[in-house]
Amino acid sequence: MTEFVEIQDEVLAAVLFEPIATYKADVVLVHGFTGSKEDFSEVAPLIAKSGFRVLTFDNRGQNESSHSKRADAYSMPSLGKDVNEISRHFKLQKPHLLGHSFGGLIAQQATTQSPESWSSLTLMCSGPSGRANWLDDPQFRNLTNETKGEIWNTFLEQDRIGNSKFELWKRRWLASDATSTMAFREHLRSQPSIVAEIAELGINSHVIYGENDDAWPLNEQNSMANILKAKLTVLPNCGHCPNEENPELLTRELVTFWNSL
Repeated sequence: MTEFVEIQDEVLAAVLFEPIATYKADVVLVHGFTGSKEDFSEVAPLIAKSGFRVLTFDNRGQNESSHSKRADAYSMPSLGKDVNEISRHFKLQKPHLLGHSFGGLIAQQATTQSPESWSSLTLMCSGPSGRANWLDDPQFRNLTNETKGEIWNTFLEQDRIGNSKFELWKRRWLASDATSTMAFREHLRSQPSIVAEIAELGINSHVIYGENDDAWPLNEQNSMANILKAKLTVLPNCGHCPNEENPELLTRELVTFWNSL
């Protein structure tokens, strides 16, 4: 059930999955660009079934979380602070942290802000920094300050019709703050790498991606794993969203990593 909690004086929407088996540890899952907590609706219960308490939430300005009125609310430091503060709000005990795609950049921020708060960092289908060539993607380039409805009708709807998650995607797109979407797009384009800084922290790390992931180049993800001295896992027959494409396989690999620590 969704809980609405005050983080940095504004409301974020969160879901907490209690462990079904004997409790092992806590986990925080951070979703990606234009996503939501529902991106983990299949994998989070499986992780909980393995004995982990799992927290996920809508990033600030997205889906059911509030549209912020703070000037710096959608900055990367603010997004990282959200992760740390919502973990403390739910009194999680040094959880494992996973960031998917853009959520990986947010998770990196959270880790550098409070490294002592996290047992491990997993970067799933994510990269070390932003990429200027995101703008080569027409849908990414065409995100503008037009109304959310105009962008949906003109650029997004035709590629999503027929998908089982069409109504979710439409609802959260229209509900999200256009200012946050534009700010996050800019972070994806220009965010500098802090991977070397994270490596110096010595935190247990895991880089995991689908063999057909087409967001960040795979050689960049491999290099990131090398710098972090991270475990590297490549998921067969998966692309950019193994949390939806094969949640059972993803759960097995994540739980194996967390259990090894």
